[in-house]
Amino acid sequence: MKYIALDLVLLPSLKVQKEIVNLNQTLVDSTLKLNETTTVPHLSIAMCRVAVDDYPFVLSRIKDYLEAMSLFELELLKIESVYQHNKSTIGWSFELTNPLKGLHYSLIKLIEKYHFDGASEKDNSDFYFVNDAMPYSGITYLNSFFSTYAKNNFNPHITIGQGDAKVCAKQLGEKIEFTDIALYHMGTGCTCEKLLWKKSLTEI
Repeated sequence: MKYIALDLVLLPSLKVQKEIVNLNQTLVDSTLKLNETTTVPHLSIAMCRVAVDDYPFVLSRIKDYLEAMSLFELELLKIESVYQHNKSTIGWSFELTNPLKGLHYSLIKLIEKYHFDGASEKDNSDFYFVNDAMPYSGITYLNSFFSTYAKNNFNPHITIGQGDAKVCAKQLGEKIEFTDIALYHMGTGCTCEKLLWKKSLTEI
């Protein structure tokens, strides 16, 4: 069975993306190297690993659901705290507003039954891009996403890279502009690599 690793995300405005990429570039020892076309800065709403044969149906269900939604309340989200994962991975955690929480729960419910959580720790075949610096990163995270990182454990965040958390502290309390919701084929490290579908928040 072939699988595809998917990440449904909110995308910051191009201006904010550039600012995040510039911030990432100050982290000289970061394994994660962000840019504006691949390895794109993003806030994950839901992710899953689905069978390739199921992918068209899963995408159609997501699109149909979002057509009935109003997402204008997600255009500005507040940076609430510094995000830290596995010690050196840093970024921003955002305020979990009711609209953001509602979107997450709804989409999780929509896609969870299609998720395959039994990938081997060394099987990265479902990723679009394998980063040589982190070839197997994200497999375990994706396996346990629904049980460990979703629903009541959902922490909306943007990963900026690996380094000193102080780099991310300056922006605390600021509101970040988001412009699009998008579906990506992930790379190792749960990065957004290949754009599969995108829609402006103002169109939904």
